[in-house]
Amino acid sequence: MNWHSTIRLHLLADRLDLFSPGAIPNTMTVDSLLERQSARNELLCSLLAKCPMNVDAMGSQRNFIMDKRGEGVPIILSESEQLAGKHPVYRMIDDAELLLTLFAAPSPHGD
Repeated sequence: MNWHSTIRLHLLADRLDLFSPGAIPNTMTVDSLLERQSARNELLCSLLAKCPMNVDAMGSQRNFIMDKRGEGVPIILSESEQLAGKHPVYRMIDDAELLLTLFAAPSPHGD
């Protein structure tokens, strides 16, 4: 991973694009993200596992922002699709950067 690269967020009217530098770990692919788990940033994982919260997520009471490894991608996919009505899209760019596109929820006013 290039430690000088930064995570970039592009907020557009119809979506949010999140660019995360670095390749997907090990032999994982974008298509296998839902079935397999691997932390891309061990420091971030350990910090999130220590940050308490009290929110009902996916039908179970969570104690910390990150309770279990491997639950992030399924939560992102199901919650985003439920809110927006569109499946989020993961994409690798030049085997050097992961792009996640989250689509906007429809406007309640039909705009």
